[in-house]
Amino acid sequence: MTQELSMRAWRDVGVNRVSKSPIDAVPTEIILEIMEIMGPADVSSFGLVSRRFHQIFMGQRAQILLKILRARPELELLLHLYTANQHDFLPDRMLHPLTVSFSFSHDNAPEEKIFLTRSPVAWKNGKLVCPEKIRMNVYDLVGIAQLVKVIDWWVDIYPRLRWRDHPEDRRCLKPDEQSRLRKAIARWWLYSHYFHGNYWRNTHAPKKFDKDVRLHHIRILTTQEIMELDDLLGTMYETVSKDLCSSPGKVHRGTGSIVELIPWGKNGERHPAVVNTYMKLDPSLLKYFLEHCYRYSKEYLIMAISNSTTDLLFDRETLSMSITTVLEERSILDPGRPKTLPPMGIITEDRAGTSECDVWNHDAWLNGFPPITQEQLAEQPLELTSRIPRGDDGTERGGY
Repeated sequence: MTQELSMRAWRDVGVNRVSKSPIDAVPTEIILEIMEIMGPADVSSFGLVSRRFHQIFMGQRAQILLKILRARPELELLLHLYTANQHDFLPDRMLHPLTVSFSFSHDNAPEEKIFLTRSPVAWKNGKLVCPEKIRMNVYDLVGIAQLVKVIDWWVDIYPRLRWRDHPEDRRCLKPDEQSRLRKAIARWWLYSHYFHGNYWRNTHAPKKFDKDVRLHHIRILTTQEIMELDDLLGTMYETVSKDLCSSPGKVHRGTGSIVELIPWGKNGERHPAVVNTYMKLDPSLLKYFLEHCYRYSKEYLIMAISNSTTDLLFDRETLSMSITTVLEERSILDPGRPKTLPPMGIITEDRAGTSECDVWNHDAWLNGFPPITQEQLAEQPLELTSRIPRGDDGTERGGY
């Protein structure tokens, strides 16, 4: 009997201790405001701190995720990525304007509609273009939040990639740098999903002034945005080259030997082709293999990547080709355009002054096709069709 009373008293003390926790004294409104400024991964972890936090998060999950997602500069691009399907390859359907809404009601109150993005009705090529209306539910918000988690991961590790050779200069990204980086990653992901994924692939390299949906993705960007995307690709090329497509091996130096990272491909001769093959991986897949590549042998890693992608050896990445083609188009149509553009990278140190960069922020071709007349098009020299080279997975073959 005495032991039972002691157990009850101990439980009462535990309950009193929990009830007096300073965290439990924080008003629900403040907890909600804290959650709304977090990222998707952080808010999920925060909701597991206590039963009360979990109840608050689950009770207001839709509103919290809406606040988080609408604060992301890449949201519209992620909505295109989330809703992408094979019908987007039909004429005039690629990157069609979207009006995406989410509806919910508080208790018995009238239904409230929140717009994640809202495109106006517009004229395009002499036709009236009405945005496609999409209505989402809370599970769609969770799916888009998963995409944001991937971009958050890349933003977190980008300083390590950018200042790989100068770690003493490494720093956190400024808000404007984060915004440029997030949008560039989303554009890379969207292009990779359409043209390096499971859909039909064009086997030919992009050609200037051609009606090519791959070029459409780049033409609708300003020159400044194209250069930011190109800067991101340069960093990703180095990342894939050194972190994914290189394996530790013994290298002889004089009378001894040391362990160094050896690029895939004999003596590095095939290495650029190997890297351009693995550059087709989208940000989500590349993230996964970068996190796990050090656990596996080269042979197992190649097998795992090949099994997770469609026709890895069918071709190589084409995003860099599309960027080069569009920049050449703009140079041809604007004879006064300087041959060397000012630096317009993602990091402030890789950019010219604000006024110099702003000059290149108003030349997007919003209809996805260059403003060229039939006479100008007829004057252009004939460009031969070339096939995209086949991919190279880096496996060791006899004689290579």
